[in-house]
Amino acid sequence: MSADELIAELNASFQHELYPGDSDIVTNNAPDYDLESLQIRDAFKVHTWQTLPDELMQQEQGAYIFLSKKGLRYYLPAYLRFAVRAYAEADSIPDGLIFTLTLPAEVDEMISAFNMKRYRLDERMPAIDWNEYYQTRLQKMNEKVHRFIDRYSQFSLAQSRAIYHFLTHMRDEHGEDYWESEPATAIERYWFQFA
Repeated sequence: MSADELIAELNASFQHELYPGDSDIVTNNAPDYDLESLQIRDAFKVHTWQTLPDELMQQEQGAYIFLSKKGLRYYLPAYLRFAVRAYAEADSIPDGLIFTLTLPAEVDEMISAFNMKRYRLDERMPAIDWNEYYQTRLQKMNEKVHRFIDRYSQFSLAQSRAIYHFLTHMRDEHGEDYWESEPATAIERYWFQFA
């Protein structure tokens, strides 16, 4: 898929996305708590995702991390489009997007631990305190995985397919920039299902 075709797909799949409202752009709106979130909210609220300036995205390269679920759904296409349209100028935005679009690797350890418990393999490994392991390490992993699923399962099928195409575009057009095949990993871990 060419860059122009991908940008057209992003525009079409997100064109009817509703603005989340000024108070639901970022995750934390408390005035005395998170100054960075408030600065992002105030800078973004005067722009639609279609008109978010490149300069603002360059200034707020990681802003999508602070966005609420609705804010992410609304503003993510601006970042995706910018990364496709102006890859070099986007600086670290493509890398950050690919990282946040990748299901955490901890899911592998969770599946392994589940299978060990399920098939009673843990009985053969008494050196591990499984109660502590499940209560501390797996619980933290679960939170990361659940947060990812919660944030990215909200997208429509068309939007998810556009995100998948963004990742395939990054893999195919800029794969040499990713020594560990990060775009392919993001696809294999979650987004493959929207092919």
